[in-house]
Amino acid sequence: MTTFLRLLAALPIALDDETASRAWLQSLHLARSHRLSVYDATYLELALRHGLPLATLDARLAAAATAAGVPASKPA
Repeated sequence: MTTFLRLLAALPIALDDETASRAWLQSLHLARSHRLSVYDATYLELALRHGLPLATLDARLAAAATAAGVPASKPA
């Protein structure tokens, strides 16, 4: 196994089973209302649903997060 795969296997990665069944309509709504790609809106929806902050370098996504009540920050 390569070093990369060992490091990847050590990460606490969890799947979000609710995204497929619940989140697509909400993500589409967020994308349209905040002029985001559906890809970016999906991250915002996940942060909203789980009550988590969002770290992003994307100014539009950060502004949408703030408008939606999600704390947003730039990663260091």
